[in-house]
Amino acid sequence: MSAQSNFQNNVIEKITKQNALAAALGTVFWCIPILVLWVFIYELKPAAGSVMLWLSGALIGLAVRFHGRGYERLFSVIGFVSHACIVLLAWDFQIVVGGNVLSVILIGVYVLGAWSAAYLSRINISMHDYKAFDAYFACPDYLQQKKLKNRWFVVLPLLLVLTFVVGYIVVIAVLIFQEVQYMENEKNQQAARAAEFRDKHIDTSDEALAAISQHKALTYAFAYYSGRQFDVQGRYLGNYPQDSYQAQLILRYLAEQKSNPRAQFILGKILDSKTGDALITQAEEGGDTFARLYSIYEFGCYMDAKKGRQLLTSFAKNIEEQSVKIDIYGMLSDDFNDHCQVLDDTEFDYRYIKDYQFKQ
Repeated sequence: MSAQSNFQNNVIEKITKQNALAAALGTVFWCIPILVLWVFIYELKPAAGSVMLWLSGALIGLAVRFHGRGYERLFSVIGFVSHACIVLLAWDFQIVVGGNVLSVILIGVYVLGAWSAAYLSRINISMHDYKAFDAYFACPDYLQQKKLKNRWFVVLPLLLVLTFVVGYIVVIAVLIFQEVQYMENEKNQQAARAAEFRDKHIDTSDEALAAISQHKALTYAFAYYSGRQFDVQGRYLGNYPQDSYQAQLILRYLAEQKSNPRAQFILGKILDSKTGDALITQAEEGGDTFARLYSIYEFGCYMDAKKGRQLLTSFAKNIEEQSVKIDIYGMLSDDFNDHCQVLDDTEFDYRYIKDYQFKQ
């Protein structure tokens, strides 16, 4: 009788320690790090977000088990409901999964997570103790004396309300944090770009430009115009801060102060106006090969294509600049008129300076 009494007292002591309310509140607390972890995993690798459908269930089940110390089915229900709430929150904020994942896989992982939450939330009763526990749970005295903290109509509504409230607060806070981080990164990138501009920016005064070669000045003009920098040997040096004003400033210096025919031609193409036409004519008179090439293009396109081809063939015999030769052969390899749209191009193309060698 003493052994039987001790066994019953042990069962009663275990059941008395049950606390469904503590399980619900504990679960609400643990949904905070679980959601944060879910966001972190999704940001790190969106396709891996589906893993949290199972992992969140396992973590919720352990949380309910730890805080509730329960043996009744109510604790499994708490775990299941809590897991479902967290999944709904994750789905609402679109962090469940990214990329192409089969629906059947998502459903399977969710079911596994829900089962894990329900299974782990409730402490297993051994076969040896099952009859004693079951008899005590069915006892009218136990049902009448059951405390409010273990009543489903108190615990479940509280669980639902708090989980959604806390969950939304957490996710919104995480989104705000991410937005602040994004704005901070944008600010840092802008500061880095400003520093890059300051580091790469050259002095474009007449005195400074006079100290460098005209070919190098043209490379800086192209870098400012296109945002890509090449040295005089044609090696790519990386990105460069774009500034069309600085590009035109260098070209105007070369065209006006140095009477550089190539700068006159390029500036004439960029301006695309009467002033531009005058500069291209001036460049042709100064012996610029590209200016002469475009003059032949105009003649062939607008007046006589056959004569234009003849002029190009004759012109090619005396040209050393490789970029000009490539343009000529491209024009001659096909119908002349098919290439006339090149006259409408107002861009500063790199081929204008790639093989350029100014002769004093």
